[in-house]
Amino acid sequence: MIVSGWTVFREIYAKVIISILFVIGAMLLLQSSLNHLKLRALVAEATSSRLQISAAAIEAAIVRADSLGFAIDEMSGLQDLIDRTQRRDPSIAQILIVSPIGASILSSGSQEIPHSDRDQLMRRVLGSGDSVTRLDVGPRLYTGRLLYDSSNAVMGAVILTTPTESFIYQSRLTFHRMTNAYLIIFGMISVMIIPFIILQFSSVRHAYQALALSGEAASVQVGPEADMLREAIAEGDAAFAAAEAEFEALLAEGRSAARGTPA
Repeated sequence: MIVSGWTVFREIYAKVIISILFVIGAMLLLQSSLNHLKLRALVAEATSSRLQISAAAIEAAIVRADSLGFAIDEMSGLQDLIDRTQRRDPSIAQILIVSPIGASILSSGSQEIPHSDRDQLMRRVLGSGDSVTRLDVGPRLYTGRLLYDSSNAVMGAVILTTPTESFIYQSRLTFHRMTNAYLIIFGMISVMIIPFIILQFSSVRHAYQALALSGEAASVQVGPEADMLREAIAEGDAAFAAAEAEFEALLAEGRSAARGTPA
């Protein structure tokens, strides 16, 4: 009986522990996936903010020339400026200056904007109404900045292109470190949960052992908790038997009194 009882409780322990670890593992996996998505968005935002510094420098040069009455395509030295900006930052694949209708005016860099991205990009940069825009299409990240003339009318935009591989590598390294941290947390929880479950179920196990041994030899030793429970059960059985005998005696006296004969 004891052996079978231990077998039952081993199965219970295993099922409870596996269930708890499964739930914890699923939660950590979901959190890791969400962190991966958030991490990519944060890195893309940080990269775009850094590229806006170069875009702001180009904007300042164009605004100064516009105040002197020069159109963008008439500005002397603007091509050299965007070439130097593109060479100074290796992560910039292309710098493009466009008109308010999306026509290219000046560009720097060998990589051209794919036709599949161009319409979406122009709508995002020129049609959204935002002065600063960002568009992540997967392999490429576009950063746009509107150019305003002295009358606050849009006279074009400067667009910087960078491959996402340049910052995804850093994102992957950070994600791997976070994944390792989650694995360590899961391992620590796994180590702590086993004695915790065994301790929490110990009272149930002792009660089961006491019930299983209540009809067996009293000399079997299963621990002080089980002995106390067994003694309590025996006392309860004796009290119940005494109360039942007393109740039967009272019933017998009642029946004898009803017949008019002594009990």
